[in-house]
Amino acid sequence: MALKASYEFLFAGNDDNSFLENYYYDLFQEYGDKSGQIFVNLEIQNNPVDAEEIGAAIFETLQKVFYEDVAADPYERFEIALKAVNGVLGEFRGQKTSGYIGNLNVVIAAVVGGTLLLSQSGDAEAYLVRKRYVSIVSEGLSEEAPDGDLFTNIASGEIEEGEFVLFSSTRLLRYISKTDLAKAIVRMSVEETLNDIKDVISTEMLGRIGLIGIMFDEATDAEELAGIAEKSPETETQGTLKSSDGNISAEKESLTGKFLTALRHRRNKKTDVYPRENRAWSSIKDGISNFFGSIFSGGFGKNKVFILLIVVIGVLTIGIWVAKSNLAAREEIKQLDVVLSSVQEKLVEAETKGEYDKKQAKEILDAAYDDAIKVLNSGYYRDKAILNLNQIDEMRDNLDNVVRLETPKVLADLTVQRSDVNALGFAEVGNRVFVFEYNALYEIVLDQVQDPLTIDDEEMVIDATGFDDRGSVVFLTKSGYLIEYKDGTMSFMDTDDGSFHKAVAIEDWSNKIYLLDSVDSAVWKYTYKGTRDKFGGAEEYFVDDDVDVTGGQDITIDGSIYVLNNTGDVYKFYAGEKADFWINNAPYNAFKNPSVIYTNEKLDDVYILDSQDGRVLVFEKDAQTGNLNYTSQYLIDTSGELRDIYVDADSKKLYVLTPTSILEVDL
Repeated sequence: MALKASYEFLFAGNDDNSFLENYYYDLFQEYGDKSGQIFVNLEIQNNPVDAEEIGAAIFETLQKVFYEDVAADPYERFEIALKAVNGVLGEFRGQKTSGYIGNLNVVIAAVVGGTLLLSQSGDAEAYLVRKRYVSIVSEGLSEEAPDGDLFTNIASGEIEEGEFVLFSSTRLLRYISKTDLAKAIVRMSVEETLNDIKDVISTEMLGRIGLIGIMFDEATDAEELAGIAEKSPETETQGTLKSSDGNISAEKESLTGKFLTALRHRRNKKTDVYPRENRAWSSIKDGISNFFGSIFSGGFGKNKVFILLIVVIGVLTIGIWVAKSNLAAREEIKQLDVVLSSVQEKLVEAETKGEYDKKQAKEILDAAYDDAIKVLNSGYYRDKAILNLNQIDEMRDNLDNVVRLETPKVLADLTVQRSDVNALGFAEVGNRVFVFEYNALYEIVLDQVQDPLTIDDEEMVIDATGFDDRGSVVFLTKSGYLIEYKDGTMSFMDTDDGSFHKAVAIEDWSNKIYLLDSVDSAVWKYTYKGTRDKFGGAEEYFVDDDVDVTGGQDITIDGSIYVLNNTGDVYKFYAGEKADFWINNAPYNAFKNPSVIYTNEKLDDVYILDSQDGRVLVFEKDAQTGNLNYTSQYLIDTSGELRDIYVDADSKKLYVLTPTSILEVDL
C-alpha cells in the first residue's frame, strides 16, 4: 500500500539563546519511493558562533551520503550516513581546544517505503502516536560512544496508515501528558495538531522548542500523488512516499514556518545528488545562443550593427562594474586584515589587564568580540574570526574562573524507579535528602533511589522545603495548597486564614514557612502553632510598601532572606527591611535563566543556578559588609536541563538535579 506523508514544523517559545532548525529532503523525481525522505530536527545550545554551520553540515552530509546509492538497503544507507555525520562532528570537535561544540539535541530520521529509521542525541525525542497510544520511539538511543560519536544507535519500524510521528528538540512530555498529546492529534491536519500542542505547552515551557509533525495516510491512486506533486511550492505542505511524475520537493512555506531543504544549503558546494543540468541555466544559455544566431543569420544591416553596438556597450559596462566590485572587495579585505590585527592586539592587552583590572579587561574583550563578529559576518576570513572568538571565550572563562565539567559524576539515576520521571527539586530534612516531582516523592539514601510515594492525585506540586522544626517535607502546589509528608503520611496543612496565599517558591526557617508571592510582590510568613496543629494567619514580611519582587523566582534563608529575580538580580532582606546590598566582581556573562538560589546558615557561599546555560555560580558572603563577592562558576555539560541544587557543607559537595538524575560535583 502506497502512503503519503503530510508534514509540517513549528517553533514555540520566546527564548532565542539556542539555535533551532528543521530540515527535509527527498529525490522522488529521479528514484521514486525507494529514494525515501529525510528529516532533521535540531537544536544546538551554548555555541552561537558555529551552530548554523554545524546544523548545515549535519544536513548536507546526511543528504549526500544517504542518496549516494538509492538501490542499497535503506538501513545500510542510513547507518553509513550517520557514520559520515559523526565524522563531520568529529572534525568540528577537533578544531576546538576543549573539544566542546555545544549541546546537540537532534533527531535524524528517514522514511523509505513505509519504514521509519531514526537516531537521536541529547534531549531530542521522537514519538509515534498509533490509535491514540503514544510511544517514545527514540528511547534508549542517546548513548554517546567512547570515541565521542553522537549517533550510535538506530531504531526502525514499519509505518501504517493513520499513524502520526512527532519529532521534538526537547523532552515534550515534561510539558504535556501522553494522554493530552494523543488528544491533540487532529486527523488530516498536521498544522492544527502542532498548534494544539503549542497551546497546551506554552504556559509550562521554559525555553524554545522545535517540532516536526508527520501524518501518514493511504495514497488512493497515482493521480492523487501526481496532483500533490504539482501543487505550488509556496503553499504545499505535503511530501509523498509514492510518486509517479511529480516534481522534486522544493522549499515550502506555510502558516507555521518554513522547511530548509537542500536548495538552501548547497551554497558553493558541488554534489553528485544533482547530476542533471540546472534548468534555469539551460534556458538562459539557449536564449543567448538563439539571440546571437538570429543576429548573424542573413548578413549585416544597420539595425544589426546598432544592436551589436548596444551589446558591446553592455559588455563593457558589466566589465567596468565587475572591476569596481573586485576593487571594492580587495579594499574590504585589506580593512578586515587591519581589524583582525587589532583583535589580536586587544587579546594581548586584555590578558595583561585581567591580572589586576577585571572590569577593564572585560571592556577590551567586548570590543574585540564586536570586531571579530564584524569579520565573521563579512564572509571573509571566517576561520580566523572563529579562532579569535574561541580565544575570547577562553579568556572570558579564565577571567570568571570557570570550571568546565564535561563528564559530571552521576550519583543516582531516577529512571530506575520511573522511566518517565520529571524531577523538579530537592528537599532536605536533617540528614535526609528527597527529590520530588509534580506528584511523587523519592528519598535518596546514599546513591540509591527509594520507591516513589504519591503526594496527591489531583494537586500539582511546584516547590518544596524541608521543615526541620517538624522533621517533615512541605510541598507547595500550583493551586496554593500546602501538603506535608511526615512519618510516612501525606496530609494537607491548614491556617487560621482558611487558605494560603498562592506563591512560586517556599522556604522554612525555625517554626515558620515563607512563601514568595511574585504576583502581589510579597513574602508571606506563616508561624506553625504546635498546640493547635496548624499555622497562624499570614503575616506580610516586608516592612516597606515599595518593595518590588514581581520578578521573583526563588527564595533562600540563612538568617537573612535572599530573593532571586528573573533578571539575575538578588535582593537581601533582614527583619523585613531591604538591606544595602551589592554583588562585587560580577561574572562576565549575564544570567540567561536564573532559577534557583541556595544557601543556609552553615554555608559561607550563596549558589545561583542558571538552568539554561547549565551553570552554577558561586558568591562568597562578606562577613564585614554583608555583600556578596563573585568567586567562580561550574559549567556542567549535560544533555538534560538543570532543575535544582543543594550543597553539603560537611562533605563540600554540590549536588545538581536534572529531570532524570542527580549529579555530584566536588567543590
